Amino acid sequence: MINKRVKQELKKYHKPNIKIKFCLGTISLVALCVMLLIIATFTQIKINFNLADAGINSYLKFEYIPQIPVVLFTAALLGEFWGLAAILIYIIMGLTPWFPVFALGGGLSYIFQYNFGYIFAFIFSVLTSAKELKSGYSITNILFAVVYGVFIIHIIGTVYMIVIALLRHENWDFIGNWIYFQSLSKILYDIVFGIIAVILAKFIRKILWIIMG
Repeated sequence: MINKRVKQELKKYHKPNIKIKFCLGTISLVALCVMLLIIATFTQIKINFNLADAGINSYLKFEYIPQIPVVLFTAALLGEFWGLAAILIYIIMGLTPWFPVFALGGGLSYIFQYNFGYIFAFIFSVLTSAKELKSGYSITNILFAVVYGVFIIHIIGTVYMIVIALLRHENWDFIGNWIYFQSLSKILYDIVFGIIAVILAKFIRKILWIIMG
């Protein structure tokens, strides 16, 4: 009975296209998402697979930085306007000499780093993903939001990296290896963890509508 009542309340307050009001709670959520982005930047998920049990004499090491799923989480939780605000705050902080929140430090000179294109692409990813989720959090919408968001980051990031590499006269072997290890080998993980992040944001968003009205 209680569970049924809770579900009714959640359904009542679940309005995907509602605009999030400017209030202390919203500012706190933006700050939280910025903090999550910073934490994700310096967090490495490490999973080791020992295949000996399966009769294979091999050992796989999996390392993953969950930054892109946090970007998608931000888009799903805050929507276009406030999601963009969180991303811009993160980027502006990183481009100042006082807040080295990027993986390799910070400051204006960071725009010449190979990976800055991925960070810059967060802007377009959060806008596209949030727009896709405006009409609701159906499985289809979530899949499109995540796939679009992930590919936008990797495409812009890759193009940016190639431009910087060519300006530095790097050879194509270096460029190819960099693209493989920084993009091609990680896209599938970004999509899987991105879906989990958006679904998590969906339920948190429901609860926050009840708390914040």
